[in-house]
Amino acid sequence: MAETTEASTGYAGEVWLSTDTTTGNLAELVEVVSFSLPSDTAERVETTHLKSPNRRREYTSGMIDGGELEVTLNFRPGTDTDQLIEAALVAGDSRAVRFNIPELGTLAYTYDTTVLVTAYAKGEVTADGKMEATVTMAVTGAVTGGAYSAPA
Repeated sequence: MAETTEASTGYAGEVWLSTDTTTGNLAELVEVVSFSLPSDTAERVETTHLKSPNRRREYTSGMIDGGELEVTLNFRPGTDTDQLIEAALVAGDSRAVRFNIPELGTLAYTYDTTVLVTAYAKGEVTADGKMEATVTMAVTGAVTGGAYSAPA
């Protein structure tokens, strides 16, 4: 008897970006095609000394870096989404962001953090292809996750 998979697609996933560091001002980025999630990495700080056991290097954990992530969306110049991303890039300030993750097409999990929008690549305009934009965000805060939470 074949086992049933528990794999899920990203259909119905969402990305929300705030005008400030609070989740109370989140606005959904519309026509998102794909997005990556924050990926924490802890620095490794060397603590080796002249009498380290067995002549082995020693380490301790350092600062955690949330890395960068990308959101790809259908580019629609002048829309609320376009203006929100542009404003975040120009302001250069930290903003709250929320990623809603689906399970079998139903939103099931939420990740919240703060980011800096560091790039907004508006892609290429061609006669026979859709226009896409890519937003690059650098994680600046702790990432919290839990059961799906709808924005206010």
